[in-house]
Amino acid sequence: MAQTATLTQNYSDGVFKTANTVVHNLAKANPDRVAIRQKRYGIWNEYSWADVDRLTRELAAALIEMGVKRGSKVGILSENRCEWVLAQFAIQAAGATVVGMYPTSPSFEIHHLVDASDTEFLFIEDQEQFDKIVELEGKTPRLKKLMVFDPKGLHDEEFLGLQSFSDLAEIGRSAIEQHAKEIEARITDTKAEDTALMVFTSGSTGAPKAAKISHGNYFAAGKLIDNFFGGHVLQGSNILSYLPLCHIAEQDMTVVNALAANHIMNFGESLRTITLDLRDAAPDLFFGVPRIWEKMQAGLMVHIKTAHPIQTWISEMALRSAERLSHTPRSKWTIWQRAVNQFWDVLVYRHLRSFLGLGRVKIAITAAAPISLDLLTFFRGIGVNICEIWGMTETTGAACMQPDWGESDGRVGFFPEGVEAKLADDGELLVKGGIVFKGYYRNPEATSSTLVDGWLHTGDIAASHPDGSFSIVDRKKDVMITAAGKNLTPSLIENTMKASPYIKECIVIADRRPYPVGLVQIDFETMRVWAEKAGITYTTFRSLAENPAVVRLINDEVHRLNERLARVEQIKKVRLLTKELDHDDGEVTATLKVRRAKINETYAEVIESLYEEQAVSA
Repeated sequence: MAQTATLTQNYSDGVFKTANTVVHNLAKANPDRVAIRQKRYGIWNEYSWADVDRLTRELAAALIEMGVKRGSKVGILSENRCEWVLAQFAIQAAGATVVGMYPTSPSFEIHHLVDASDTEFLFIEDQEQFDKIVELEGKTPRLKKLMVFDPKGLHDEEFLGLQSFSDLAEIGRSAIEQHAKEIEARITDTKAEDTALMVFTSGSTGAPKAAKISHGNYFAAGKLIDNFFGGHVLQGSNILSYLPLCHIAEQDMTVVNALAANHIMNFGESLRTITLDLRDAAPDLFFGVPRIWEKMQAGLMVHIKTAHPIQTWISEMALRSAERLSHTPRSKWTIWQRAVNQFWDVLVYRHLRSFLGLGRVKIAITAAAPISLDLLTFFRGIGVNICEIWGMTETTGAACMQPDWGESDGRVGFFPEGVEAKLADDGELLVKGGIVFKGYYRNPEATSSTLVDGWLHTGDIAASHPDGSFSIVDRKKDVMITAAGKNLTPSLIENTMKASPYIKECIVIADRRPYPVGLVQIDFETMRVWAEKAGITYTTFRSLAENPAVVRLINDEVHRLNERLARVEQIKKVRLLTKELDHDDGEVTATLKVRRAKINETYAEVIESLYEEQAVSA
């Protein structure tokens, strides 16, 4: 199909427009162009931009019928699916505010999210989410209406006027003529400063806060897309949406990208089918948090280790070659180095990329948490152009990005035109620009301490480099000071340890302590393969983690990796966790960030025992 729609039609002309206006423009310019694909029961169903424009306006009519007003708060509690985006656009077309909620949240956390945002209407995914809301009966007086995407098992339920998404769509089809002018007026009257959506912070140090993202913020984020990806990914390219859409990073990568560059939003069956969905969608642009990249690497190494011995030998030889080449930036490779890389690419690397579903990826993104340099080196070595992006909820997602193959002095690259950045006296990164959020809903104290004279105090300690790029050192609140007064960066130590394929998570304890110790969660998949090859029997995660041979292996890995750290940073003693860190237990956030305070509380006795025992020699 001819690429007749242009970026000028979307964001780069500099004229403010809402997401609904962009959708309408795309529908007029290319009504048949595919906007969304949804995989159900193995079949990919397509929606054009004309379909999206029509469906969202019909749904907006239904929302107006049920009493949604300008400024109403309408929540979405669901895994990613096409209905999430349709509901989002419909809520905004009705002049209301979208409130995204994590589908993994337990009911007590949903209680906080609903109350903290004043949510009155709530889209839920299925019976699992419905049961969580029923648990809150009588505790959320503002919540007055539920709409469900998948009504299986709920056809006779009437709690909070439960209504299926399909019934809502039917109401909208009947009411659209009556409310068409009202919908157009609400879209037209939307101002840049009006709140488009509320995105909850991770809550790693306290209760999640509702960050207000304005329509102007969304527009500014859209303008950055061409700066970041314009030279890499053509219009009409595929994106696989699988991380929670209530997280600003996925909003940025999926919805903003689709609107800014006419990319196709692909929604797979579920998180459990991501490998198959990746191979089906063959995305040109792919975003993964560090945990996703760690999981991919672990799965790939298991695949290599369990292959035919000759294939294993050849693959490992190719990876060693990639590691050697990684010491020289790609732009400075000699003709011989390029030839060596091309040889291994034909023989091994391209097959590894295809196995991961990354065969067509032009640029891959990692963000949302620190990632180890070893992991970046591994993926670049096999030909995945993975680049770090830095951003946060309060910057409406991406704010700066590494150039191709990470070739900059700083780890998170450069801030684009329109975004100012500087370092405070204590090294905290300060940011200003159109992407900076409005503030926290009903939390003026947190807002005033975060936004000072137009500058966003990010809470990240950063370093600037001669080429103008930046590196993030760590979260300001996470920097630890030992009993001897030495400042330590826990994320540096933890990421060094996670370079081991057998270590999935490492939590460093050192604040006001004589030396660092660590709590280690093993990577069950890679450890399982190692144990089976070593003839070790086990039954559960706990039995594997407590096996003396496994404990010895992890201690050896820690000792080996300690050599990469300064002596004061080296972990002197570790203890293996006997269970995986769990969101339901409050140990990690919905985005899998470790809640250090909770870990220190839950494992207080274990931590104390590590300091009571004699430290091992580093």
